[in-house]
Amino acid sequence: MSTLAFPPCGIERRLAEQYVNIYCRETGFPLSPIPPHDQTAAPLPPPYLAWREAGLTPFMLPLPQSGQQIAGALSYVSSIGYHRLGDVLWLGHLGKWARLDDVRQLCDLIAAGLAATSPAPELAHDNMERLRGLMRQSVARVKRFHQDTAPPPTRPAYAASEQGLRFGHVFHVTAKAAEGCNDGDLDEYAPELGAAFRLHYFAVRAGLLESCAIGRQALPVDPEAARHADALLDDGDYRLLPCHPWQARYLTGQPRIMEWLRDGSMLSLGPMGELAWPTSSVRTVWLPRQALFLKLPLNLRITNFMRNNPDLLVRRALDVSRALALLPAERIRSMRFQVLPEIGYDAPRVANGALRAACAVLYREAMPLEESSQVHLMATLLEESATGALPLLDILRQAGGGSIDTALAMRWWLRYLDVTLLPMLELYADYGVSLEAHLQNSLVRFIEGWPVCGYVRDMEGAAISSLRFPFAGTMDIDSPALCPEEHAWRQLQYAVLVNHVGHVAACLARAQLGDEANFWRAAVRRLRLCSPNARLLVDELLYQPTLPAKANMLSSFHQQGESPAWVCVPNPLKR
Repeated sequence: MSTLAFPPCGIERRLAEQYVNIYCRETGFPLSPIPPHDQTAAPLPPPYLAWREAGLTPFMLPLPQSGQQIAGALSYVSSIGYHRLGDVLWLGHLGKWARLDDVRQLCDLIAAGLAATSPAPELAHDNMERLRGLMRQSVARVKRFHQDTAPPPTRPAYAASEQGLRFGHVFHVTAKAAEGCNDGDLDEYAPELGAAFRLHYFAVRAGLLESCAIGRQALPVDPEAARHADALLDDGDYRLLPCHPWQARYLTGQPRIMEWLRDGSMLSLGPMGELAWPTSSVRTVWLPRQALFLKLPLNLRITNFMRNNPDLLVRRALDVSRALALLPAERIRSMRFQVLPEIGYDAPRVANGALRAACAVLYREAMPLEESSQVHLMATLLEESATGALPLLDILRQAGGGSIDTALAMRWWLRYLDVTLLPMLELYADYGVSLEAHLQNSLVRFIEGWPVCGYVRDMEGAAISSLRFPFAGTMDIDSPALCPEEHAWRQLQYAVLVNHVGHVAACLARAQLGDEANFWRAAVRRLRLCSPNARLLVDELLYQPTLPAKANMLSSFHQQGESPAWVCVPNPLKR
């Protein structure tokens, strides 16, 4: 029997799989299977027979306007598009085939393929070169994150979960790209390398700092930082502004900040306070002793976005958080489901929007410290390692007392839906609040491997249907949180069904713990137990042929991250 070129593991295979899946989803070019009887079609890639003998599904992917084809073989075909690549890719041209061993060459082919079909030919070359560079940078950083780096011995279990996402979003071609930071910055601040640091604090004249606290008299202040700055804070002339150390270095080079530092309007106090743990988003940090997250600004473009805090996004996060406070408490803070709202912000009181965005800090609730060791970031649990290991299986083994079978996986899946999909769908159906509960915003608490509580964070990305929200009249008519029904419903379908729940089902199936379609059929049965309003949405979904998905690759290519492109994917709920 023939052997395959390499086993189904390794960084190169993992990234090649990611990029092929994304390209097919977003361009509509299918992974066309090569039928078993098509061996006479000239010419097939050399390992074709070995793929067939190994039980793989060979495919061909044409690259537009180049005369080239990519060929490969899948060991798993997913209904949501999360296919598993079973062997090395091959590149064909004019009847000749060569192994596509270097994923950087695949990056170049993808960028060139997008340029060849670009609706804006005059921008195509520049966009191609930029995307090619970002993809190659992302590849290099993924490889850097897999080098042996010992995390601090004191790293809490929850921080390890946040910092374990080394490949990033499986449907993003620039998942680990960051424009503006160097290798030294990665060593100091990258969560993937186990970073932890103290925040840089500025003391700002009280009249120069604008603050807003929701449901409390004042925003929390790090007790350790407050003790160090006690003399400055006692008379009320100054207040503390926390800052990421990278951003502090950036800010102290800005003319207006330099002016404030010279005239005493702002004082640079340096690093102090509780040790902060950067989370998967890089710029948000967890302060465990204070049960607090801080969403800090970074003037870096990470994936598709500049990661600072502009007024529009700050206002949306706060408006959503205020709106949630109007709802029955059990809908957003129960034993099985909790929303972690923003509780306020600090920003300089200036008209310069860019400067405000570079300084503004959002404060967010975190789960209690005593629960945190049982809480996991779902994106990390579902990220297959370079060796092919799936962290989720460790959770399932706990639930099964050391063993896993398909029956256990199905029971676990239904419990998972009870703390994630069901409460979020009901919250939207009854109140119009569409949470952006994609995998990097979704945390789950497990006890002995069983899901007991789902958490959703980051209200900046949430949306509220002006049609469904019963208290819309209490909000400003121009609130960025309010949106048309179709926008809010589209976002929920993508974030919760496609990005989150659909990925969980695909991962369980890829691990040979059941059929993907069976998990979706069980989900439909569970969804029929929802509230009456939610069942109406379920009925709508059952007849809907497709679901929406963000097209992150196309958005990166066209440089429109703030206004992302969308595509449609097959709806696995359709009956």
